[in-house]
Amino acid sequence: MGRRFESCRAHHFTMNKTTIKNIETGISKRCDILKKNDNFLEVVLEDTTIKITLKRNKDIYIGRFKDMDFISTGN
Repeated sequence: MGRRFESCRAHHFTMNKTTIKNIETGISKRCDILKKNDNFLEVVLEDTTIKITLKRNKDIYIGRFKDMDFISTGN
């Protein structure tokens, strides 16, 4: 029998999460963080393939998707 090179758990990882909020409706959704730095936050809405890029403005991130504005703290 051969040895396994890596743990079977190596393929299972958890992504960092954040919440984005639609400014107009006030609806909040959980997101997976794809990328985050001092200027940008790139997220995907949970259970979808919708990707939104938000730009940092002071202490919050602001983004737009299909004529809707979103905000997030990135936490």
